[in-house]
Amino acid sequence: MKLKFLLSLLLLALLVTSGCKQKDPLSKVLETGTLTVAMRNTPAVFYEHRDGYAGFEYELVSSFADHLGVELKIINYENAKKMEQALNEGAVDMAAGSLGLTLDRKRAFSVSKPLLHSTQMVIYRSGHFRPKSWEDVTEGSSLAVLAGSRQAEVLQSHQALYPHLSWMETDDLEVTDLLKMIQDGDLDYALVSAQDFNINRFFFPRASVAFDTEISSSLVWLFPKLNKSHLERVASGYIDQAQEQEVISEVRERYYRHEQYLEYVGAPLFLRHVRSRLPKYESHFREAAEKQDLDWHLLAALAFQESHWRKNAVSPTGVRGLMMLTQRTANELNVDRLDPIESIEGGSRYLKQLYNRMPEGVQGEDRLYMALASYNVGKGHLEDARVITQRLGFNPNSWGDVAKHLPLLTQRKWYRQTRYGYARGNEPVAYVHNIRRYLEILEWHERSQENFLEQLEERAAKVKFETAFRKIPAMI
Repeated sequence: MKLKFLLSLLLLALLVTSGCKQKDPLSKVLETGTLTVAMRNTPAVFYEHRDGYAGFEYELVSSFADHLGVELKIINYENAKKMEQALNEGAVDMAAGSLGLTLDRKRAFSVSKPLLHSTQMVIYRSGHFRPKSWEDVTEGSSLAVLAGSRQAEVLQSHQALYPHLSWMETDDLEVTDLLKMIQDGDLDYALVSAQDFNINRFFFPRASVAFDTEISSSLVWLFPKLNKSHLERVASGYIDQAQEQEVISEVRERYYRHEQYLEYVGAPLFLRHVRSRLPKYESHFREAAEKQDLDWHLLAALAFQESHWRKNAVSPTGVRGLMMLTQRTANELNVDRLDPIESIEGGSRYLKQLYNRMPEGVQGEDRLYMALASYNVGKGHLEDARVITQRLGFNPNSWGDVAKHLPLLTQRKWYRQTRYGYARGNEPVAYVHNIRRYLEILEWHERSQENFLEQLEERAAKVKFETAFRKIPAMI
């Protein structure tokens, strides 16, 4: 498949070099073996962390370069305007940086097929007046968008229907700057894409959705304007293939799956402690996980569910410490449960023991989730629930099926038939569910820019906000 793809590209390159006076970027890319891409440093596009580069669009562009069989070179630009300028000047082969399709971009560049579509949202500061429609966005309020964006285009078209609308546009700032200004009370509203808001909203808990405009924006890649841009055609073909093979949806799932937990009541608290408490123990979670061949994120999520990463945590039932071990378990593991380092080491060994003791038929994620449930409720009660699950005609090796029947251990009709008797069977179900939520958020947080907020503050110090905007007046 890849060989055929490369052969077709070479054929296109020959056609380009023989039939066109203006050399298509595809020929240059194949000849040099390098795809040079203009991007910008935001959590939704491209950023660097301790394990390398990451970002929703970065992964897709990297995958595209792999399909071309060339190396990827990223040049980072401050904003979309400078990215477009670099593309026009031939400094890059393409631009990919949360670029919504606008009429101006369609006229000025060759445009790929959409990577995805995103609705537009008006954002406000929670606790303040919440507009429910454009009629509520009064002329005296401050509304901002990025210049040249799909959002600016939407406002221009809306002004005919809502003549009172006025707003500010900026070339110097990013969506994250606008969200920070809302968070700090320096801006009333911003119109942004749902994609940009959802990946950044954990950083700005006071920024909330006022209303959804129900107007969509298409995320695209830009190429030099040619009558027949072969690089754009190949990119669009790749996008079609990536959509058919669900590559785009899989990448999006990795970067945006935390969305489903945004309304979870424990998530904001968890994220605060990720920044304040976790750094003290992260290296110990990593070391313990490596010894037991476990994911350190999982151990950290388990510990947060148990103790909120408090070394002196105590429960009413007598379990104590960071990993909330019983005295009996701590003695068996030969650890001091009140020492946070020994607690982490002991808890990781205990979880691995439970994992290894699961029946042979329990495999994959089911095995892990049942081990976690055993950590909470005990292996005996879990086995009782598996017996009930099988008795009722369901799969005892499936965590989904067992989770449905664990609550039956609270009912006398059922627990009297079991070996270990009554158990609060609802608790391990919620326990595993919460750990999975924390795990997802922790993985997302690590992928996000580790010094993101610090860099945001640095950029804010360099930009003069009073001169960063130009006013678009109302029509009346």
